[in-house]
Amino acid sequence: MQPPFWRFWEKGGAGAVRTRAWHDVKVRSYKWTQLTGAAARESYFLSLLWGEVGNPRSCAEIVNIGYTGWWEDAMLWRLYEHIRRYMEEGGPPIQRGETLRQRGTGKLPIFPAEIIAAAGGAPIKVEEAADL
Repeated sequence: MQPPFWRFWEKGGAGAVRTRAWHDVKVRSYKWTQLTGAAARESYFLSLLWGEVGNPRSCAEIVNIGYTGWWEDAMLWRLYEHIRRYMEEGGPPIQRGETLRQRGTGKLPIFPAEIIAAAGGAPIKVEEAADL
């Protein structure tokens, strides 16, 4: 749900919840050069891509993960490797010593019960994360 173009002060909401098969994902790191007016820098972002059903060479879904990396994308690939280990090898949901991220100003979408169940149940609490 995006706000109208001429009402830029309105916040857009979260889109509909869609699920995609993990084994169909393709991962790409994209680099671009940002010109800030005072300097230029290389920036990176990491994307998960899924193809159309029956036509995997087309792109149906793109999800950017992590943050915009400056000068290198190694930290973004470390994030992907953590997610991959969780999805494929039963790795931990959060690394030892890390804390849960604080929510931003936007509201998270309400996920259907079947998605929460497929993801392993309700999200972990701050106290549970400290005990990992």
